[in-house]
Amino acid sequence: MFILIRIFPQVVWAIALGCLLLLTGCTSRYQPESLLMDYVKDLSRSKYIQLVVPDFVSPSLYPPLHQRQQVLTKFDVSILDFLSLQQCDVGFLVGEKNSVLGKVMPASQRFLYEINIIRAIESCHIGNVQLAEKLNAIAKIKRQELPIAFTNAVFNGAEGKDFFSLSNGFLPLKNDLTHYQVLLASLRDINALGANLSSLPKLEGKAFEEDLKALSDSEYAGQLIYSLAQLSRFLSVVSEAIEDLPEGVCGPPVTFLKQQFERHYIKIIQPYMAKINATAYQILPLIRQAAVYGQPLPKALDQYLSMLSLDQKEGLWGRYQRASQRHAQAWSRLFNRCDIALSGIVR
Repeated sequence: MFILIRIFPQVVWAIALGCLLLLTGCTSRYQPESLLMDYVKDLSRSKYIQLVVPDFVSPSLYPPLHQRQQVLTKFDVSILDFLSLQQCDVGFLVGEKNSVLGKVMPASQRFLYEINIIRAIESCHIGNVQLAEKLNAIAKIKRQELPIAFTNAVFNGAEGKDFFSLSNGFLPLKNDLTHYQVLLASLRDINALGANLSSLPKLEGKAFEEDLKALSDSEYAGQLIYSLAQLSRFLSVVSEAIEDLPEGVCGPPVTFLKQQFERHYIKIIQPYMAKINATAYQILPLIRQAAVYGQPLPKALDQYLSMLSLDQKEGLWGRYQRASQRHAQAWSRLFNRCDIALSGIVR
């Protein structure tokens, strides 16, 4: 190793730096769990509390592709019909779709193709009445299926899978709403498309791909789901312990508990949750709106997205909100019972 450092010092230091950055990234993804565990451990130093955090039960994974992918209707165009369409864009687009690459185009490119082929059919002047009727019928069906193509592009491509992946840990402690401005802008762009599907919006493929990439790069939805589930787990176990404290806890014991509450929850955990809430209230409605534009959704996808509904009490977001409120109320009742004044509890 010493010889290697002398001969290739820059290479060795680059490898070491890469390993350090990789380790730091993995650590930061799970830093909130360490902070939550510190909260539990310090509370458990009191003789009145012995907290045992239950094993983490992972939220449901993003449904497999075959449960969320919707199949678009296929149409066959004969060779003679294809040759007669060469005077307009229909022939070019059909040929492109039937090429080797066209047959395996990703969902995002298929969505763009569907818009372009409908526009081409409706603007093409075809002398053959029978062929014109056939193509107009195809265009009508494709218009009806545009929401399906939209959903496939947004939620069923590689970017959607990465967006909802649970393998990226918690939302980082430092991330507030300003960190997600690119994601917000991209979701607004995507929803603008969804709102105007009937007008066949003219899209730049590169811009649409960049909007989808912003979803993938943010890792937001999966990190939010993971964070909400973990926070609910820790807050619930603390709430139960505080609710069960006996009358004799008032006095020095509750003073110690108050110190841990302020040190861990008021100064660290509550500000982290405030960032999560402020960001979610901006982003989640945009995700839901994109789903609305793609309705009807496959059942598995619709059920999965409902976890993050701000309105459904039994969803993951609803359970997290209840765990947060119960935790705040448990501490508030304890302090009231022991006649202790405390500011800063957000219910």
